[in-house]
Amino acid sequence: MTVYLCCVSGFSSSIMARNLEIWLQERMEEEVLVEPASYRMMKDEGALADIILLSPQMAWARQKLSGLFAPVPVLTVGIQAYGLGQPDEIGREILGLAAAGL
Repeated sequence: MTVYLCCVSGFSSSIMARNLEIWLQERMEEEVLVEPASYRMMKDEGALADIILLSPQMAWARQKLSGLFAPVPVLTVGIQAYGLGQPDEIGREILGLAAAGL
């Protein structure tokens, strides 16, 4: 499973991406890759994602990316979880999507 975590430039998302990747790898049998990405990169490579996550400051792009990459799920990470690098909440959402077959 490939998950892109999109922020404006791709830098602020690296801590959350690393924490989420570890969290998911501990709970899933399939290989999981969580990559930080810039918005510009998503426009070019979003079709490669199984799931696209948006940082809180990118929530405005959810509708646009959902339209560009349907049926890829596009989710927004909560502001507190993102700021603290806590993957539990969004990780549970991803596990639910994976269990449902995405």
